[in-house]
Amino acid sequence: MDDRWRRRSAGSSTYEQLRALIVEGALEPGAPLSAPELAEQLGVSRTPVREAIGSLVLEGLAVRRGSNRTMVAPVSVAELEHVFDVRGRLEGLIAADAARRLTATDAEALERLIVLMERLRDDHVEVVRFGAEFHDELQRISGNQLAENLLRIVRAHADRYRSLTSRRPGRSSDAADEHRAIFEAVAARDADRAEAVMREHIDAAKAVAIAVMLERDAAE
Repeated sequence: MDDRWRRRSAGSSTYEQLRALIVEGALEPGAPLSAPELAEQLGVSRTPVREAIGSLVLEGLAVRRGSNRTMVAPVSVAELEHVFDVRGRLEGLIAADAARRLTATDAEALERLIVLMERLRDDHVEVVRFGAEFHDELQRISGNQLAENLLRIVRAHADRYRSLTSRRPGRSSDAADEHRAIFEAVAARDADRAEAVMREHIDAAKAVAIAVMLERDAAE
């Protein structure tokens, strides 16, 4: 059994477990989602697995093919563009709201994460981790619960493409610089600038992911 299956917490719901396995790639695009097989692998009954699969279909992470066949949703350049465009708009809105509501304590918390990213800029795993914490902090500061809820769905789709961008040579260093620019705009309480540089950051990640996908497709 893959280590990513073993890591799933016993306290997580079946839906959360399956969702994470899709996002992390343990369940690859196009993989069949069989309730009996998944129930056995996760050590649960079939009912919660069926319910989880239904929720994943509604979320767009799984698709139905015929009446009795469900699979992990495929990935494509077209979907990637849509996902990152929507994510850019939502993340930009959150950055703008955070700039308007920022406190001195908030600024210190954000800058601490930026400094850590810059120190570890060549370690893509750590840059991704601290980058995610930075975005989570912006969500908290923004107070925009609706945007945060919508972004949770979009991020699940975006994270399926993360490995295409984070491992690209030089991308983690560029991402550290982009997060510094976002922080400086938010710290200056410049909402318009914060939104713009956040969207530039998401667009940069999108461009790298598209390039990697096209290169991979050409090589196959």
